[in-house]
Amino acid sequence: MPENRVLKTLEKYRIKNQNIPIIVEGKNDLSCLRSLEFQGNIIILNTGNSLVNFSENIAGSNDEVIILTDFDRKGVEIKKNIQRYMTGLGCRVDTDLWDTLRRYVPIRTVEELPFAVQRIVDNLERKEIDGESIKRRWNS
Repeated sequence: MPENRVLKTLEKYRIKNQNIPIIVEGKNDLSCLRSLEFQGNIIILNTGNSLVNFSENIAGSNDEVIILTDFDRKGVEIKKNIQRYMTGLGCRVDTDLWDTLRRYVPIRTVEELPFAVQRIVDNLERKEIDGESIKRRWNS
């Protein structure tokens, strides 16, 4: 079931983010991830640097990064470019979270993610599939 897969993936990456930074496009994306209890390092891309300079700075201080750009055309292009630059600099790039969300969650931006998660939780509760434990986890 895609809903369970999405929630499990988010939980996996909340844990992974404790040690590996997530790259997002803007400060609103950072706020949205914080609202979903991502507590690790979240790096904002749009700081005025070129993608090349940004990638060099981040790859210089991290062995691995998680990319979570938007799912629109611009976000896809940014993801591909950062992935190419970072990989070329010897930094591992994890896009599994991005791939899972793009495949299973009908959103175009990271800012929509908290609302989408709430819809998933509400849907699971209506189906009464372990709804109480899911509600406690995501509504606390």
